[in-house]
Amino acid sequence: MDEEDLFCLQYDMNDCYSRLKRLVPTIPQDKKVSKVEILQHVIDYILDLQLALETHPSLHKQQQRTGTCPPPASSRTPLTVLNTDHHQRTSIVKNPEDSILCR
Repeated sequence: MDEEDLFCLQYDMNDCYSRLKRLVPTIPQDKKVSKVEILQHVIDYILDLQLALETHPSLHKQQQRTGTCPPPASSRTPLTVLNTDHHQRTSIVKNPEDSILCR
C-alpha cells in the first residue's frame, strides 16, 4: 500500500469510530474516549441488546407455545465496569492501554 492509501484507510477507520461513538448510547459524548473504550462500550451494548431480546416477554410466550425452554438470563458485568475496577486495584500502570480487559 502506498502512503495515500494508508492515510485513506486511517481516515475511514477514524470515521467509523466516530460513528460508533455517536450511535452507542452508553458512550459519554462530552468526554474523550479511546478506541478501545469505544469498542468495549460497543461490545457491552451488543450483549445488552442480545440479553434484552432473549428475555423479551413475547419470546417467552412463543417458547411456551412451542414447548421450548427459555434461555437462562445471564448476569454479567460490563467491560467498562471491569476496567474501572481493574484500574482502581492496579497501583502502577505504565500504559493504560496495557491493562484493558477482554472477554
